[in-house]
Amino acid sequence: MRSVCIAIETSCRAGGVALAVDGALAAVRRFDASSRHATTLLVQLRELLTAHGLTPRDVTEVYVSVGPGSFTGIRVGVTVARTLAQAVPGVKTVAVPTTHAVAETARALPWHHLAVILDAKDEFAYVQQFEREQTQADAAQAAAPQPAGEPKILTVPQMLAAFPRPVTLIGEGLAYHTALTEAAADPTQRITLAAADAATGIMDLPKNLPTAESVYNVGKRLAHKNAFTNYHHLLPIYARKSEAERLWEEKQRQVTSDK
Repeated sequence: MRSVCIAIETSCRAGGVALAVDGALAAVRRFDASSRHATTLLVQLRELLTAHGLTPRDVTEVYVSVGPGSFTGIRVGVTVARTLAQAVPGVKTVAVPTTHAVAETARALPWHHLAVILDAKDEFAYVQQFEREQTQADAAQAAAPQPAGEPKILTVPQMLAAFPRPVTLIGEGLAYHTALTEAAADPTQRITLAAADAATGIMDLPKNLPTAESVYNVGKRLAHKNAFTNYHHLLPIYARKSEAERLWEEKQRQVTSDK
């Protein structure tokens, strides 16, 4: 059976959709996902399939970046993936955490420990650490990043205390937590910023943003491990609970403490 895979990235401002046929990446389309996510993604997806003589009914697998990231972008990407899986019998879906897609962009860089930093508002960041996959025969620099533990919500001091050394930092959250940049300038900290050469144009992607290609690469590895997610359970990952949820929980704690 022919394999036709779609990879969707809308968790950040630089959106993208990739097409792979029979295990080989065939084409990638990039677009500005900072506004009109749904319309842009659907148009790009339709044009990408049509250009290769395909229709949505030819799709067999969908890999989608599920966050954390843009609230609207993630919901749009997940909704499109769920709709495809619901409309086309047999389509399998893979939920790709955005931190994994970001780490994949650093696969060819020389790092020993890697930490992906995403902003979680206020003084907090959503942080996930990665190590090199040890089962590959490839050179260490080419080995795939593998998560080292679960993601955490941390402040900058907590991050600096928790990171193993030497560590390379990557992720859009670096722009929001300048204390990490200052720490990287201290040679005793042994911290490197992978995003130091970040590009300025929306289509000239810096290393600290996920891409449709990186979503595809991570999704493909997860698919090989049979780590599919039923489309009913394909849900966004948010860095932190909404303000309304946090206020409600705080109110409930106060009510409980007053009893």
